[in-house]
Amino acid sequence: LNTETNECQWAGANNPLYIVSSRQSAVGSRQSAVGSGTDGLKTEDCELIELKGDKMPVAIHPVMNNFTNHQFKVEKGDCLYLFSDGYTDQFGGQKGKKFMYKRFKELLVQTCPGMSKQIKTMHEQKNELEYSIKQWMGKLDQVDDILVIGIRIV
Repeated sequence: LNTETNECQWAGANNPLYIVSSRQSAVGSRQSAVGSGTDGLKTEDCELIELKGDKMPVAIHPVMNNFTNHQFKVEKGDCLYLFSDGYTDQFGGQKGKKFMYKRFKELLVQTCPGMSKQIKTMHEQKNELEYSIKQWMGKLDQVDDILVIGIRIV
């Protein structure tokens, strides 16, 4: 992340990078700029863009290709999220199913500082994520490491 130009580069293995912004018009034009391999979620107040990681392991593998280098601009207030698969693969809920990426995206968008909501600090977002996964797990054991890194552009 170049803090002078707000240009960001990212390459990932398997898991995506999420960009959450309350500036829908800026995100829409940014989504065009980042090109293929993107997906997301849009609400009245914010938008989430998903930059997909390459389907390759980080470790040495018999078939190794170059990772895709995604380049994009970020704006003040945007939040970037990097994470392991532990959150989305966690079992829980009433039927003991996985949390899944769709539910995780919806949760991140709920924490977005949209026009009708107050800005939540990253600490408040952390607390919401911890509470949500604990509620989801109930009495089930944690099945994997859970790592979520959130970065707000200021």
